[in-house]
Parts: sequence; structure tokens; C-alpha cells
Amino acid sequence: KGKSNLKRFEPEQRVWVGGLAEGTTWKELQEHMNQSGATKWVEVRGWKTLTGAVAYGSAEEATAAIASLHGTVLKGAALQCDAWE
Repeated sequence: KGKSNLKRFEPEQRVWVGGLAEGTTWKELQEHMNQSGATKWVEVRGWKTLTGAVAYGSAEEATAAIASLHGTVLKGAALQCDAWE
């Protein structure tokens, strides 16, 4: 497996995504999150309970993604989008 490049991005540029449906791939998550702006990095973590980590080019894009994509549905599951902590 490749090494995560998430640390290249400031926390303000990152979005935490919860509530992913089992079997969701990073490409599916990327396609969904690109509705708000071009993602720079996307990864899916976990085994039974999946979460996502998404990075955008700016803090403004990340904030817009949280506002517009929180509660949207991907593969039948409502996503929880929040600021990276």
C-alpha cells in the first residue's frame, strides 16, 4: 500500500467524512466530493466502520465542501462531513 500524502495539506484544507457505506472506494468518494470542488487527495480508512479523509487546495474549498456535502447520500449512506481535528 502507498503512503498517505494527507500530511502535505494543512488541517484547514482537510475534511473528515463519516458514515461511508461498506465497500466505498476512494475513487467513489473522490467523485462525490468533487461536486464541491476539485479534491487534491482522497483516502478511505477503516475496515467495518469506514471514514474518509479528503484534502482540497484551500481552506475555503474545504469549508464549502463541508457546508454543501454534509448529509448528502453516497451508495445509500448519508455522509457526515466535518472539519479536520
